[in-house]
Amino acid sequence: MPIDTVLLVDDNAEYKKVVSKALEALTAWRVVTGSSGFDALNLLRESQTAPDVILMDVSMPYMDGLEAIQKIQQDKDFARIPIILVTAKVLDDEMAQYKTLGIAGIVSKPFDPLVLHKRVEQLCLEWQGF
Repeated sequence: MPIDTVLLVDDNAEYKKVVSKALEALTAWRVVTGSSGFDALNLLRESQTAPDVILMDVSMPYMDGLEAIQKIQQDKDFARIPIILVTAKVLDDEMAQYKTLGIAGIVSKPFDPLVLHKRVEQLCLEWQGF
């Protein structure tokens, strides 16, 4: 299944701008952005078409990425969307927790935005539900 639309959720406006521009310039993907887990849920519910993949930050206001992931996975309409956690928090105990979430993978910040699309494609192909 090809990737057409990516939902990028992060509270850092500059990060979203750089990543969105890189993904759109290097692929044919459309990038939709949100600033919190709450935004992600609203965007999913309001969208006529679900995104093909979600890139979710952990630390955000209103609703963090971990809570948003749980809510997305509990919704039958969105549970099959691969979610990639994008985070600067990569301590061993946190990584162990993240791996129990049923997500497609983890990308550690900082990363090169010019190769992010390749990592996203790789994680989606490896994800059992894609």
